[in-house]
Amino acid sequence: MDIIIMVLLLVTGIQIYRGAARKWILTSWIVALVLMLGLFRYHVTSPLDLSF
Repeated sequence: MDIIIMVLLLVTGIQIYRGAARKWILTSWIVALVLMLGLFRYHVTSPLDLSF
């Protein structure tokens, strides 16, 4: 999942560099943001199986 988010952010950066339409840049950035927040929420709420 991390790789997908990084690739999507790379694609967004390439779109900005090449001067793509604003709607495509915003769409890909918002999708990456939603995926990052979902991944963060999953990592924060997942239990840690620690034994000391």
